[in-house]
Amino acid sequence: MDYIKILVPSDGSEHSKHVIRHAIQFARHFDVSEVRVLSVLDTGEIEEFKRIDATILKDNGYSHPELFESENIDSILNKHAKETLTHLKKEIESTPKISEGVKIKFSMREGEPSEEIIEEAEDFEADMIIMGSLRLGGRFAIGSVAAQVVRASKIPVMIVGPNSKFADFKKILVPVDMSDMAELPVKVAACIARRLEADIKILHVVNESAVRYFSSITWFDDDAKDELVAEYVAAAEKHLEEISDITAGLPVKKIVKTGDPVDMILKEAEKDCQLIVMYTRGKGHIGRALIGSITGGVINQARVPVLLVKEKVWVEY
Repeated sequence: MDYIKILVPSDGSEHSKHVIRHAIQFARHFDVSEVRVLSVLDTGEIEEFKRIDATILKDNGYSHPELFESENIDSILNKHAKETLTHLKKEIESTPKISEGVKIKFSMREGEPSEEIIEEAEDFEADMIIMGSLRLGGRFAIGSVAAQVVRASKIPVMIVGPNSKFADFKKILVPVDMSDMAELPVKVAACIARRLEADIKILHVVNESAVRYFSSITWFDDDAKDELVAEYVAAAEKHLEEISDITAGLPVKKIVKTGDPVDMILKEAEKDCQLIVMYTRGKGHIGRALIGSITGGVINQARVPVLLVKEKVWVEY
């Protein structure tokens, strides 16, 4: 495995500090050459402040209307962003338990957050992005900055929720389907498992309600519906056997469940898993922030980090 680089977007919030600690912990297990912490000054928010009319504030008795003059807004928010990044840097560097053994650098950009994160990842030649599930600033769950980054990124993105606990990733859950890309998250999980001496659970969930709905509109009777579900289960079991060669020599448990995919994935993760590795089909277009409903559901509710992978990954197969 080559040395890898990790990019960690941060806004200085407690949640983003939590994410940085996860990134550093992950870095200690791999040949990571650098963890780069990125702060983005959201110019959209600057423009929002500039729409406030300082004259109206003055007429209404606001004590400091001059703060909302355009040039003052730029200066104040830039200063605040730099101070936040400086404080974060000092806090991390002054805590050996956090930073020891990992090269950490800090960077700052201005612009639309998701676009700047993607550009920084490309300029930095990052192999992986680790970020929080909350919008930078902590105001929304997945669906804003994180969702846009997941969709546009060409490299794996690990999403860390506010409730994600620190762990050594000794139990890895890999939800798969029967697509051509099903092997990819298994390969990534196997790479991590070999490095960390971890166990893997490969899970295929047959969406029973979807199968039954399809069979109902094609005039299947109830017995035929049951048979169709059973056929899907058998096909899933066969598929898991076919991709199991990737995990040769590793402790692997292969599981097929029927039910709602998001619910089944979360229930299995709750048992003992410390990391979920999933494939995402999101493709590079910042403007369309939609991600798959199953992926989105898992990210929003998982209590462990979720590593989303596409075609471009750093692992050796």
